[in-house]
Amino acid sequence: MKAALPALSVLFAVLATAVPWGLPPDATFILPLVVVMMVFCWSALPGTVLPPYLAMLLGLLTDVMSGGPLGFWALMTLIAATAGARAPSLTDGQDLNRLWLVWGAVAGVVACFGWLLASLYFLRWIDWWPIAFGALASIALFPVALHGLLWIRRGRLRPVRAALYRRWT
Repeated sequence: MKAALPALSVLFAVLATAVPWGLPPDATFILPLVVVMMVFCWSALPGTVLPPYLAMLLGLLTDVMSGGPLGFWALMTLIAATAGARAPSLTDGQDLNRLWLVWGAVAGVVACFGWLLASLYFLRWIDWWPIAFGALASIALFPVALHGLLWIRRGRLRPVRAALYRRWT
């Protein structure tokens, strides 16, 4: 069951993208970018397994659930899974900040690339600020999502601080 936790938690977030939350149209990129952020976090956590092909399939399901063009979020989750696998590991407190910084860079790249790809898809320049707002919201929600995923992995609400913030070994 522990091996299936990453995929099941991301699947739950993918299903949440199909729920009509009553968000304004400008905020529609927040939930799919949270899915991309969760894929990044699971790929960056040591000891978890979320293969890139599974991340891409979950992104394809996000495309279907959110009504976007097929392959758009699949490509974004593939980028996030690849970047998360190459991100620094969580061995001390500084790495948490570094991982947040890496996610900020990945979110910026995904947002820019997504905007260019969406503009190419519609054959016109689309508004960039809803995508930028979604990226900024995902950067702000990163610590909450990361600690939530750590809670899912450990199975308890209070994380073992020695395991997360081990400075001297």
